[in-house]
Amino acid sequence: MLWLTEGLLKLGHEVLLLAPQGELARRARAGGVPVRTLPSPGPWNPMAVRELVRTVRSWRPDLVHLHTSHAHNLGMLAKGFCRRTRYVVSRRVALPVRKGPKYGDWVARFIAVSRAVRRMLISGRIPPERISVVYSGVPVGRLAAAPPDGDLLREIWGSEDRVLAGNASALTKEKDHPTLLRAFEWAVRRYSGLRLIIAGDGPLRGSLMQLRDELGLGDKVRFLGFRNGTWRMLKVLDVFVVSSKEEGLGVSLIEAMACGLPVVATGVGGIPEVVL
Repeated sequence: MLWLTEGLLKLGHEVLLLAPQGELARRARAGGVPVRTLPSPGPWNPMAVRELVRTVRSWRPDLVHLHTSHAHNLGMLAKGFCRRTRYVVSRRVALPVRKGPKYGDWVARFIAVSRAVRRMLISGRIPPERISVVYSGVPVGRLAAAPPDGDLLREIWGSEDRVLAGNASALTKEKDHPTLLRAFEWAVRRYSGLRLIIAGDGPLRGSLMQLRDELGLGDKVRFLGFRNGTWRMLKVLDVFVVSSKEEGLGVSLIEAMACGLPVVATGVGGIPEVVL
């Protein structure tokens, strides 16, 4: 979302980012993007709806672009008060669409991040003519210029000779890190110099660390937690791996390939559209 707003500003468009106070809002302001803070959108937050309606009425945008499920909910409610405004919704997950007013005609256009997501929207009875496929982009120039995180290597394994694989994703069920750990255990028995780092956090961190230890990988797999500057981490890897069971597109794979990394990934959702 941040790259999109920055790009639209460079093209001469007027942009206003509505977001809760947090990292996105902070980074947007630092990059010169106009920001108006919303109350936490949560499920059906009336304060957030009121602020969205107030902003649309005062700013009178040509288009309101809703990027998350919560924003989608807010937009549906705000549309009742701002009927002339056009709303578009980005859909980033290749999951079935639930029937209901959320996906009704009040949405002028759905933006699917892959053909896989488009198929899911169509299976939810959304007319194909109301869906556009727009793949998520990455700032290739910034990725190329990002220096490698040499401190990370020294912190984890010093100067030890190794082949370093990496993954960066939320530690959640759909990312299927247990399969990644078991596949790595199989691979490390064939090449003992393999190492794996996993950047990200989530509710499954404790159980995944337990599985790592049960597989005897305590000295070969490191969980880094959430990290800013993932691009610098990518620059020290030899290969990037993704084991997801569900994936709308897989932007982390695009970032890894933009860094010149070979990638290994499961063929689910939109991944086959970017890993050829």
